[in-house]
Amino acid sequence: MITESVMVSLMIAASRLSGLPAIPAEQMAAVKSISQEEIVTMQCPTEPDECSGMVAFYDIPKNTIFLKNTLDLDSTRDLSFLLHEMVHVLQYKKFGDTIFSDCDNTVRSEKLAYAVQNKFLLNNGLFDRFGDSLAYMTCSDVQDAKQGNIKIEPILVK
Repeated sequence: MITESVMVSLMIAASRLSGLPAIPAEQMAAVKSISQEEIVTMQCPTEPDECSGMVAFYDIPKNTIFLKNTLDLDSTRDLSFLLHEMVHVLQYKKFGDTIFSDCDNTVRSEKLAYAVQNKFLLNNGLFDRFGDSLAYMTCSDVQDAKQGNIKIEPILVK
């Protein structure tokens, strides 16, 4: 699926673009390709519509990045989703569980991962952008305690 040299190159890029320390290759997350149905089952079993656009996620307990099996990892655009998740790996290795401990930390973690993803795309001559809507969102007053299941809403609502 993806070679170790590509993984190491992406980890170095994730570190350089995020400012987070690099980690040894043996500490990198495993990567597994799964179907959209599996993504929904694992991430949004009670609210499947919440995962309709999800193409990748990092599972901390399994130290595994799960990628949608339709991604073309020969494509820089699709590879950027793996890079995004690698930023979360680096965040976790530096800060531990706090990166997804509450809504504010989750949003902060996502903003950095999207910023790195977008820099990577631009550095490779692509103008696709992801995650820009987070700049216009805030955490809802009511949150579900489940890790990673945050509720955000447009800033104008508050």
